[in-house]
Amino acid sequence: MHILIARNAALSGQNGTFGELFIDGKSFCFTCEQPWNNNTANKSCIPVGEYQLLPYDSPAHGHTVVFHNPQLNIYGTPAMIPAGKQGRSLCEIHNANWPFQVQGCVAVGKEITDIVPNGRGVTSSVVTFAALIKKWGDRSNLTATIK
Repeated sequence: MHILIARNAALSGQNGTFGELFIDGKSFCFTCEQPWNNNTANKSCIPVGEYQLLPYDSPAHGHTVVFHNPQLNIYGTPAMIPAGKQGRSLCEIHNANWPFQVQGCVAVGKEITDIVPNGRGVTSSVVTFAALIKKWGDRSNLTATIK
């Protein structure tokens, strides 16, 4: 299964990065990330590129996946970062409604809209994330593109 996250520059800015998530070419949901902040851990959206999505059982978010591309200094888990190198890890896909609720991860939701009291975000995130978990099944052979 291949996931494409197509970011929408018109909706993105200093308050967040928003896009649409496609599974094998079909629109599935929308995404919400922090704004670009020079790839700073826990404070930046994930860099544009190609990734492996690795199964990860998150203490906070359950059965999810993490992005992995060593060439972009994005590693699935801290243990995967080679000795002497720096990089980000644990960039997950999970549920959240607003960019400030994700720490370098991708949140999924039904639509992008202004949500009181915090502004632009994604709706129905818990339900959308549950549907995504069902869709990717055992989480094997997953890849992703962010553009």
